[in-house]
Amino acid sequence: MRYMANFAYGDSCRSGTDKYVIAQFRSDADLDWVSQLRAFFQKDELKYKHFQPERHRVQSKPELWKKLVKGIWQAEITIIDPKPYEEHAYWELVDQQAIPGYDFNNKTIKEISSRTMIEWSPLARIGALSLDWLVGQTESKDVTVGGLHRRAGGKRHDAIVLAARSHAMLTPSEMSEILSLFMNGVSAIPSNRMKDVDRLARIFDNEHKPSLPILNDLVDQVAYLVGAKGPEQKRESVREMSSREADHLQAADMAAGWAVDVLGYTNGDYRTLAAQFAWVGVNGVVIPG
Repeated sequence: MRYMANFAYGDSCRSGTDKYVIAQFRSDADLDWVSQLRAFFQKDELKYKHFQPERHRVQSKPELWKKLVKGIWQAEITIIDPKPYEEHAYWELVDQQAIPGYDFNNKTIKEISSRTMIEWSPLARIGALSLDWLVGQTESKDVTVGGLHRRAGGKRHDAIVLAARSHAMLTPSEMSEILSLFMNGVSAIPSNRMKDVDRLARIFDNEHKPSLPILNDLVDQVAYLVGAKGPEQKRESVREMSSREADHLQAADMAAGWAVDVLGYTNGDYRTLAAQFAWVGVNGVVIPG
């Protein structure tokens, strides 16, 4: 049974419509095209912003273009689209007889939707199952939705990044497997489960350090839930580094920028996007390719 997808490196990009896109590559991805593009552009670091205005030049080199398209396809794309969360917050308030512009405003909507992003993410869902994990912690941690948001920074962008990164670490099918294992009891879990939990490890590009201890807690909580280790055992499974140090992160920058451009010229057509990547998920929903 495949338990955790072996993804290790991710980078992000924002769209003009406020969507937040994370692209990830497996540690064993074929990335020869990254060094070839760097050489083509005569750059020390490959960035989508370098590629975009020179796209036609790469297309004029059939072999290089073929390798690029094939290489980009390997990426897993995770998207947080704030609009559905905001619409849900709006109609929930209206259903409670609240009057727009009088009882609530746009700021209220953004505050509520920010918390909902976290509440509906794997981060909060796993946390709700593993409250007894806190017993083994030496320091006090607020694992409520509001607490997680505050620990991440408390702003809307902090909620988006935190939710997106947790979705990027656990796909819907993997969440279902965890829930199934939890419901069936740890006696049904193979003894080598720690090896599978290790696959939750991520290296993200430098962007949001406050999310790292929270996401490392998520790894520990998953390990505890599936009986792989006790609450006293800790590892730094999620970290950040400069994209200059890793071809995988440069590839992720390219894939994230590519995905944002596709969303732009298709007016947000997720099906078209899914046809160009190995996997696409939006707000925790898998989009068929």
